[in-house]
Amino acid sequence: MNQVEKGRSRAMGHLPGRSHWRPLPPTLPAAYRDLVDDLRHLKDRSRLSLTELGQKTAISKSSWERYVNAKQFPPRHAVQALCRAAQADEETVLSRWERADAEWNRRGNTASPAGPGPDQTTAHPGGSLDDTEPEAPGRLVHRALLAASLLITARPRAAAAAVLLLCTAMLVPAEVIHADYGTGPASAARPPICRLRSCEGRDPLTTACEDPVTVGSRTAADGTRLEIRLSPSCQAGWVRGWPTHRDFRLEITSPAGRVQAAATPTAMPTAGEMVTTTMIAAAHATGLRCCYYPSAGRPGRECFNAGS
Repeated sequence: MNQVEKGRSRAMGHLPGRSHWRPLPPTLPAAYRDLVDDLRHLKDRSRLSLTELGQKTAISKSSWERYVNAKQFPPRHAVQALCRAAQADEETVLSRWERADAEWNRRGNTASPAGPGPDQTTAHPGGSLDDTEPEAPGRLVHRALLAASLLITARPRAAAAAVLLLCTAMLVPAEVIHADYGTGPASAARPPICRLRSCEGRDPLTTACEDPVTVGSRTAADGTRLEIRLSPSCQAGWVRGWPTHRDFRLEITSPAGRVQAAATPTAMPTAGEMVTTTMIAAAHATGLRCCYYPSAGRPGRECFNAGS
């Protein structure tokens, strides 16, 4: 670990020597590399295995494995969930996420950030993670083909039938491996854990609704930034805001007229702190409405609809 990384580790309260991580690809953008380093440090600080982290954040173990090994760019809500699990300040990590997101978008992100290369198919000498991982599928296939080649050289006739059977037997596992380890965004997607009414009242940061889009936004008169968010896969919406003071109220109204509110802080929020309402059923954006009350105990509000 160089002096810069040691300084960052001390500043964030990291625990040295907790896990032995795979080296990151040298072609990884600098801002993205810094973000992945932070995710690894926060996981170590949380003292949670990938399985335990998945249970705590409602984001799958396999998703976390991709995020901390730079195989898939992490969504913002996953970074926030990890900060909360590690009881760490979100501001520094989220600012680094924004820089990495901007840099990665400039490069284009139609494929996974770092597909498995020669240095990623085997574990680091100290182990890859504190969760046991199987050997990479590509190396297993390579070994099987090498063994078949040696057999054909020694006994060509007898080996021909064996190789044919081996190739046939590999077809189904290969399809399973392709589906599980695909590099495109579609192959990484997984079914949401809630949909429509079953999402209502849930925290959007812990529901694995990983496809949200902003369908409406506004900056209030006091400078509070507001966004209406909708997850097409979960068919649920919510509002998120970056308040400038305490003692406010934030609400989202569904097309059916139901209301969900935010758990607003009574203390002064830190700079850049985000607040979200709980989720509400919404099959589409039409009819979603956000209302912001600058003071929770006084009249007066600012409202806007999705699409504005």
